Amino acid sequence: MKSSLQVAFVSLLILLTGCVSQQVPVPLEQSFYSSEKKAVGLVLEVPAVPSLSFEGNIGLLDYAIISAATAPISKHLETLDTKEFVAISGDLSQSLAEEGFSLIQLDTLDKDLKLAKFKDPDTKDTVYFARSDYRSFTEEHKVDYLLKLSARRVGLARPYYGFIPTDAPRVVFEITGEMIDLSSNQLLWYSDVVQTAYAAGEWDEGPTYPGLTNTYYNVMNNAKQEIMTALAKHEAESNTPLSSEDTVPSVSE
Repeated sequence: MKSSLQVAFVSLLILLTGCVSQQVPVPLEQSFYSSEKKAVGLVLEVPAVPSLSFEGNIGLLDYAIISAATAPISKHLETLDTKEFVAISGDLSQSLAEEGFSLIQLDTLDKDLKLAKFKDPDTKDTVYFARSDYRSFTEEHKVDYLLKLSARRVGLARPYYGFIPTDAPRVVFEITGEMIDLSSNQLLWYSDVVQTAYAAGEWDEGPTYPGLTNTYYNVMNNAKQEIMTALAKHEAESNTPLSSEDTVPSVSE
């Protein structure tokens, strides 16, 4: 009976999670830069230090064994930080200021708020909205847009079968980015930024793990650059036809 209930529970869980739709990427519309509304609130939800995550089929006893075996790496990760990524606030502030925008960093985090769910008025079109209702931010924080950069995973990941590792650890930096128009709660930009890489050379050179450390900061900066590129203003391509002087002369036979 117990096993039957467990199977039923797992089946129900798979069914429910399968029904959750994933947000498709939304490239930033360049019309954003011509808007008369110019105040952008920035929320960074990024841990201060990276962490080590375990993947695969792992039991409680396996987890205890793995945690003990990987304690030196976990201790080393505590000496690293995410300051280089957090510095993206300064880069964004500068790039937006060049287009007449002001960037205001907010300390508000979703976990500290009780936000109502927002219902998409038409789920069949290609206009997307944030899942939570952020429209009150306009009055509370005096901003027109909300830019959220939320970390899903920052640090190292390693797969296991039981307590046996099946691959070397790899650096992972996963960020969900959203630009929300607070007048409508519409997503003007959405991206799941995923940067990952194995350490160059040997990874298990403790206690300083230079290969993992260098790769960690490279991956972090790649994620930062991907976000900056996605949010950058792009000049419109010229469709002006070539003049007779610009045309390539034909070659007579």
